[in-house]
Amino acid sequence: MGLTFPDHDVMEEDTMPEVLDAQSVERELSGLSGWARDGDTLTRTWQLKGFSGAVQVANVVAYVANRLNHHPDIRVHDYNQVTVTTTTHDSGGITANDVRLASSVNAALAVAE
Repeated sequence: MGLTFPDHDVMEEDTMPEVLDAQSVERELSGLSGWARDGDTLTRTWQLKGFSGAVQVANVVAYVANRLNHHPDIRVHDYNQVTVTTTTHDSGGITANDVRLASSVNAALAVAE
């Protein structure tokens, strides 16, 4: 496939990230195309042309998440859709780690288009 991905450092595991307040989440979402808040999570769904495309998107998300050491729920469903849901469980809500993951996923998938 020959994709290149944004260069990001692995997130620090030693520090507990702070939960973002509602205003901060909304401000961050304004720059994250396709993402929405759902309670204490950020979520995005992609609809692809078929199952193979959905699996490819899921793999890109998994790759980015692994690089950042921040692992969202990735669900391939309805044949051609992928839904990603991220939250920082240890902190109990949406943190800068979730925003960074969403931004990095968007950047990686923009390269793939």
